[in-house]
Amino acid sequence: MRELIIYQDNDGLWFAESKEIPGYKVKGKTKEEAIEKIKNALLIIHPCKCED
Repeated sequence: MRELIIYQDNDGLWFAESKEIPGYKVKGKTKEEAIEKIKNALLIIHPCKCED
């Protein structure tokens, strides 16, 4: 399970961060977009070793 930090700034943009990638954050126009971007970054850093 990964812990994400998700917040919205005063301009309405959404940001997402993860403690697993210190100093890295993504932004999106929607909350869902920001979450999707941080999930993709986490998959690059920590690829899933799941079976299909």
